[in-house]
Amino acid sequence: MGIAERKKRERKNRRQVILDSARDIILERGVEAVSMSDIARECELSKATLYLYYSNKESLLEALFTEAVTSFVEYAESRISDSDSGIEAISTLWRCYLDRFRNSNDIFVLVGVKNFIAPSFPLLYEPADKTSRRAGSRMLSLVQEVIERGLHDGTLETSLDAKTLSRTVFIIASGIVDSVARLPRDLRDMSIVLAEMQRVFELLLRGMAAPGVDRSQLSLSEN
Repeated sequence: MGIAERKKRERKNRRQVILDSARDIILERGVEAVSMSDIARECELSKATLYLYYSNKESLLEALFTEAVTSFVEYAESRISDSDSGIEAISTLWRCYLDRFRNSNDIFVLVGVKNFIAPSFPLLYEPADKTSRRAGSRMLSLVQEVIERGLHDGTLETSLDAKTLSRTVFIIASGIVDSVARLPRDLRDMSIVLAEMQRVFELLLRGMAAPGVDRSQLSLSEN
C-alpha cells in the first residue's frame, strides 16, 4: 500500500471515529447541547484538527444524517422483495423501522439531527447540504415507491396520493421517535414504545388498505 493510499484510509477511519463519538454524545446529551469542543474532546483531537474534517457543527451533523439514513434505507431495501405486493412491502418497511428502533440507536440520532438541520423537512424545505438532501430524498422515495406499488396492484386504497402519503408517514414515524428521544435514557421503556409504534403503524395500514385485502396482512406481529 502506497503512502497516499494509506493516508486516505487513515483519514477515512478518523472521520468515522469522529462520527461515532458525535453519535455517542448526542445520544447522551441531545443535539442542541453538543458542541464541536465536546466532540473534539471525546475524540481526543484538537479543535483545529476536528475542523480539518468538518468545517462546523452543521456539516458534521449532515454527515451523521446521511450515514443514518443510508444505513436504514439499505437495510429496508434488502428486506423488501420485488415479489411483495404493495401492502406487503409497506408492512416490511415498517417492520424494518421497528427492528432498527429496537436494535440500534441510529434512529434517535437520525431524528434528532434532522430536527436540528432541517426541522420542517419534509414539509417545507430540505437539508441545505446536497448529500444530506439526496439521503433524505432517497428515504422518501423508498416510501413513495412501495405506496405506488400498492396503488398499482390494488392492495392500497386508490384514492391515496403516494407523494403526500409518503411525507405523512415520515412525519408520523419521526414524531414518535422524537417524543421518545426527549425522555432521559433511563426512562425510555422500549417495550412500551415499540408496542405503541406498532399500533400506530397498524392503524395506518388499515386506513391505507384496499377493501378486499386479507386482514392478516395488516398485522406487524412476527409470525
